[in-house]
Amino acid sequence: MFIQVEQATPEIRYKQFNSLFHNEGNGKFVETTKQSGSGFETPYVGRGVAFADFDNDGFMDLVVANNGDPPLLLHNSGGNGNHFLNFKLVGTRSNRDAMGARIRVRAGGLSQVREIAGGGSYLSQSDLRAHFGLDKATRAEAVEIQWPSGQRQVFHDLEADKFYQIEEGRDQLGLQHFAGRRPPAEGGSISHWRDQDSRGSSATIQP
Repeated sequence: MFIQVEQATPEIRYKQFNSLFHNEGNGKFVETTKQSGSGFETPYVGRGVAFADFDNDGFMDLVVANNGDPPLLLHNSGGNGNHFLNFKLVGTRSNRDAMGARIRVRAGGLSQVREIAGGGSYLSQSDLRAHFGLDKATRAEAVEIQWPSGQRQVFHDLEADKFYQIEEGRDQLGLQHFAGRRPPAEGGSISHWRDQDSRGSSATIQP
């Protein structure tokens, strides 16, 4: 869509509002744009979106790449009391970034799967760590990793709300280590939104 579209069709706008949808957990999504904060009140020409827990607080954040405007960081302020698990995979026999590895987490009667993959949106790369929302579960009964090399690892009874690091072929879990937090880069903007998902991590944005 080109900016001249407004000249030809006045009722259509070149810049549009981002949309946020909440996963109801029953195969349906409900739009929650109007309840999600100031980041959804300004129209942009959104071109791509990446997902990451930028401040490592257990809630997934979003950054939207805009055409003609600075990127927009949508910070998830959380506050729903739910739990999470985050995994960084390090390949040895497989590729170092563990691309193609699949992680299955069983917790609270629910089984979830993530695959480590590149890309996902236009010129955008999401966090390569695998993030799982656990709802009210405080532990995961089992975590299974299927590596691209064919190797399989299983860990049991993992405590929630931690950032784990798993090295291919190593039986012991490690913890991720973070440097001090940095202020946002100049030229970008930050808005805050609250994750309303019952499992604490599943929402989708439409730029």
